[in-house]
Amino acid sequence: MTTEQQPTNRTAREVDLLWGFDRPAPRRGPRPKLSREAVVDAAVAVADLEGLEAVSMQRVARELGYTTMSLYRHVDSKEDMLVLMSDRALEGTPPEPRADRGWRAGVEEWIHRVMEVYRRHPWAIRLTLSGPPAGPNGLRWMEAGLREIVRSGLDVGNALQMLAMLSSLVRDTLRIEGDMARVAREAGSTMAEAERDYSSGLRRVVTAEEFPTIALMLESAVLDQRPPSGEPDRLGGPADELDFSIHRVLDGIEVYVERVRAGGPTGAGNTPAG
Repeated sequence: MTTEQQPTNRTAREVDLLWGFDRPAPRRGPRPKLSREAVVDAAVAVADLEGLEAVSMQRVARELGYTTMSLYRHVDSKEDMLVLMSDRALEGTPPEPRADRGWRAGVEEWIHRVMEVYRRHPWAIRLTLSGPPAGPNGLRWMEAGLREIVRSGLDVGNALQMLAMLSSLVRDTLRIEGDMARVAREAGSTMAEAERDYSSGLRRVVTAEEFPTIALMLESAVLDQRPPSGEPDRLGGPADELDFSIHRVLDGIEVYVERVRAGGPTGAGNTPAG
């Protein structure tokens, strides 16, 4: 095992794991051929190719050409490996502070970059979260997102709530999109085709008398639209329309900050900074 004594506090233990504080002091002699980094890299590669359900200590050991017991010298359990994978998935450089200090554009850029990360590693949105980020990569992304929201004028407490809500919106939307894409793929179609089939099926049972708003939706053909031509990478799923929801959230932040600065009521929660 990597260590004989582990902190009893879960967060403290995850910090030790993610920052490498649990590792024994280096020994003299040649470096071991197998490392924690190699184990996590192999696990990420398996998850990228076959999904999270394919990841196991045995499978990763086989990919590396080692025995399963060899892995336990670097990672104590599959649960620890998943924690390490969750931070490794966020490897990369978050957006830098904008020179124009445009917080809305900064938040939108952060969201789009996060979506790119999750689309590279779609299994990452299916990991169970034990709390806010604690690893070096996760904290860098958290810092970048929080920095832009604080620039709106919200204090850091309210900004943290908004960051959590925006992150949940992105993760849940991408999770739904992934489920839809999988079901469509298994049926030999695309998400756009599946939505048109859904719309066609509803027209058989929906009447304006019983479901007037759904009937209006079908009449407007919002589910029948194809992804714009010239954009083959667009899936035609919920995440393609996420910008509208994001913009309305940012509108709300902007209106709230302006109202409070004008001396209006703040409602529940803290007040804007400055």
